[in-house]
Amino acid sequence: MRIEEAKIKLEKYLEFLKTYKRYFIIAGVILLVLIILIVSLIFLKTIKAKKTEKKEVSEVKVKVEKIKKKDYTQQYSVMGTIKGVVENDLRFEIEGVLVKYHFKEGDKVKKGEPIASLDKKDALSKLEYVRNKYKSEQASYQSALQRLKVYEDLYNLKAISEAKLVEVKYEVESIKQRVNSIANESELAELNYKKTDLLAPSDGVLAEIIIHPGEFVTPHDIVAKYVTLGDVNFEVEVPEKDINFISIGMQAEIQCDAYPDKKFIGTVAEISPIVKEKTRTVVVRIRLPNDEGLLRSGMFAKGQILLKEMKDSFAVLKDSVISLGEGQTKLLPILKPLPDKPNMGVVELRQITTGEEVDKYVIVTDGVYEGEYYVTETSGELYDGLVVEYLETMQ
Repeated sequence: MRIEEAKIKLEKYLEFLKTYKRYFIIAGVILLVLIILIVSLIFLKTIKAKKTEKKEVSEVKVKVEKIKKKDYTQQYSVMGTIKGVVENDLRFEIEGVLVKYHFKEGDKVKKGEPIASLDKKDALSKLEYVRNKYKSEQASYQSALQRLKVYEDLYNLKAISEAKLVEVKYEVESIKQRVNSIANESELAELNYKKTDLLAPSDGVLAEIIIHPGEFVTPHDIVAKYVTLGDVNFEVEVPEKDINFISIGMQAEIQCDAYPDKKFIGTVAEISPIVKEKTRTVVVRIRLPNDEGLLRSGMFAKGQILLKEMKDSFAVLKDSVISLGEGQTKLLPILKPLPDKPNMGVVELRQITTGEEVDKYVIVTDGVYEGEYYVTETSGELYDGLVVEYLETMQ
């Protein structure tokens, strides 16, 4: 009986499945499609999220510098030669044999000290001869004056004629003229004797000996070079295309190979009005104090002419500034770090006011604050609100 009932139930179930089989298949297909759709949506959402995250993290990378007040300078590099402000060609005023120098090349000499001497024998002999002759003529003159007084007394007594008195007077006048002439010769001989010594025209340095002892010299011969102590000139040649940057009064800092640890401060004193045809350069002279006498004519030196100096100013790289229109509006990409994301920040294109340019920088007079970051290099286009990865560089 039970077997029969079970058989009947099985037949009814099979008949039910047969009747609703199509509906079960449709339902299964729909369920499968729904499962596939749900999985696809989840997958797409995950990919999109990853792409968004990747975009936020590394699509644009920038380098930034911190804005801070500093002293900014623009300098022009030069090199040239030290030269004395006054360089003298030393000559003797008389001819003779050069006997000796009293100083060596490079020695400092005081004004009036003898630098070199000629053989004094001839000059001394002539001086002594003239002096003796002057003494003799002076004695003759005194004797003639006494004789004239006697003749005048005799004439007053009517003891001699007027013609005799005139003759004595003429003799006295003749001796007087000889005395004056010999006095002039004596002065000349004494002067020539003094000229056997070549005296320093001022405090200075014996720069170069040209004619050596034992040689015969004339007033036309340059025997030595002499440089006056005090200020010196640093002579440089500047290309004509750059000369408009330089003006008289600009400060310069000079260094010599002879004193590598010492700096000499001077000012631009002269700018030649002539351009050299062969080199297309202009000679610029920088005046340097030389009280210690360290700088010597002919020394090689290098230096920097200070073109501009801006103290305690904000400045940014010129290449970082974005000019709009005809350049009236200027924007600077400022970076604001994100506190919750290390090395990530948001870009702000901020309008600024600029001033003078100093080398590769431009002074910012308004629109920035100390401690802010600005973009110096970027790997992509910047716009307001852009999230970027940044790296700080030292200025």
